[in-house]
Amino acid sequence: MVREQLIVSAVSFLQDPSVASAPVDQRIAFLRSKNLTQEEIDLALQRAGSEPPTSSPSQAQVQQYQSQPPQQYNQNAYWQQPPPPPPELPRRDWRDWFIMATVVGGLGFGAYTVAKRYIYPLIAPPTPPQLEQDKAAVDASFEKAFALLDQLATDTQDLKSSEQARTEKLDTALSEVESVIGQLKDASRRRDDEGRRLNDEIRGLKDMIPAAMEAQKKSADQRLADLATEMKSLKTLINNRMSAPAPTSRPNPSAPTFNPSTGSGAAVASAVPAPEPSSTESVSTPVTEPKSSIPDRSSTSSPYGRSMNGRAAIPAWQLAANKKNQEAKEKSGTVETPAENATA
Repeated sequence: MVREQLIVSAVSFLQDPSVASAPVDQRIAFLRSKNLTQEEIDLALQRAGSEPPTSSPSQAQVQQYQSQPPQQYNQNAYWQQPPPPPPELPRRDWRDWFIMATVVGGLGFGAYTVAKRYIYPLIAPPTPPQLEQDKAAVDASFEKAFALLDQLATDTQDLKSSEQARTEKLDTALSEVESVIGQLKDASRRRDDEGRRLNDEIRGLKDMIPAAMEAQKKSADQRLADLATEMKSLKTLINNRMSAPAPTSRPNPSAPTFNPSTGSGAAVASAVPAPEPSSTESVSTPVTEPKSSIPDRSSTSSPYGRSMNGRAAIPAWQLAANKKNQEAKEKSGTVETPAENATA
């Protein structure tokens, strides 16, 4: 950016008659010393009607010293002329001195007032009333601090007591929890033991049930076989009694009789005379073989046979056996078979 004001000043300087006779290099150097750029220097030279030198500055300086030494002296003299004298100071009268004294007095009074009001209290030693007041303030502060310390100690003691009580409660609760946990563990252990025992018993029962069922089946089969044998023997006996004639019998005074009032189960013996050989041979021919295995019960008569007028009846020993079988079935919890019910 070209500074027009500097260019105008440079043009007026270059057009000065005393400067126009100076070499171009000196004028360019002078303009450069005035902080003009090369563009501004060229523009000022063009406006002043001077052309910039085409030779180097060293050659121009040599030519200047060889051709025009007086002009160089004149130019240097123009550049080094002394500055103008300073202007004369104005004269002061009494009014100026009065104003100055008033201002200085006001400033001094203000400074004195400020120092007395603000600075002197800071640097002045304290007075006895101030000392007493400060002492009272310090004592009040200490009393307040001691009261706060006492309150703090009391609060700390209360807090310590509450914390201790809470700690005791927590310890008690923890001990109770531990005891409850121990009881729960013992109960769980006992329950596990009971469960294992029940499992063992159940497994034992599972193993014993088939064996018990098998044994019960064998016992039932054995009883059925015995019952079938008894039925066969009873059938044979009934057939024998039905086929034999009813003999006339008379009571034997020496034989025991059945007494219903006393409830004795003694059988009444009846004397039965031996049948005639002719009739015995004719009847006993088909039943000779069964009589060899079954004892002859014709010699012992029961009250049932007596009450039935000599007809066939179930013997007492068979009734006792059936009763025992029923009691055994009731104890074992088995169900009677149809054959047993029919026999009963």
